[in-house]
Amino acid sequence: MTLSIDLSQGEAHWLLSLSGDLDYGECASFRMSIDRVLKSSPPSTVVDLSGLEYLDSSGLGLLLSLSKEYGAQGGRLVLVTNETVDNILSLTRLNGIFSTAGSIDDAMAVLGERSM
Repeated sequence: MTLSIDLSQGEAHWLLSLSGDLDYGECASFRMSIDRVLKSSPPSTVVDLSGLEYLDSSGLGLLLSLSKEYGAQGGRLVLVTNETVDNILSLTRLNGIFSTAGSIDDAMAVLGERSM
């Protein structure tokens, strides 16, 4: 399934929503969105992965890159996950690296903000 990316910009945070398959073939378009977030450097960003059906190692690598680069800039990042993403994070033992939430409202609570 083709990856769909939606980027919403708010004052306090941005919301990057993904649905479909995040695999090697879709990483270029996801990287462009990541670069846009990194360039603008909002105080916090929520990456909504709840609509993902598939996540491979290249997509996971981009999420790690975003987390590392964004954290170095002082930004706060929260991933909204689903069962598929949770299983992958657990299997790769990366679930301790990312701040995760079960919904966008929960992610806003983690950030101490109200939802968009």
